[in-house]
Amino acid sequence: MSSTILVIDDEPSIVHLLKEDLESEGYRVLEGYDGQMALQIAKASKPNLIILDVNMPLINGLKALEFLRGLPETKNIPILFLSGESSSSVTPALETAFRVAHVKKPIDLDDLNSLVRELLKKYPT
Repeated sequence: MSSTILVIDDEPSIVHLLKEDLESEGYRVLEGYDGQMALQIAKASKPNLIILDVNMPLINGLKALEFLRGLPETKNIPILFLSGESSSSVTPALETAFRVAHVKKPIDLDDLNSLVRELLKKYPT
């Protein structure tokens, strides 16, 4: 059975690009466009991995992480953050986070796919 990945970004073009790429790698992909959707979909579907943008409307990615880690059904799901910001401005907030990685936009799909495989192997759910 293939892993399920939840992709959340407020830019539909990025969600579409990642969905197409990840599906071509054999993953089942769920999609959403803000932090509130991330919480709802993650709680209902319990994906194996969440790819989450940092800057989004309603609930940003860092706040969504806080909520996800507070729910028993989502607390152990690994999260791969996407950000257009420099690592130096995002990394401090993620240093103590559990099961989290970070990729800077623009996204290199080969690097992303390697990191997805690594996270799924390192943190099976």
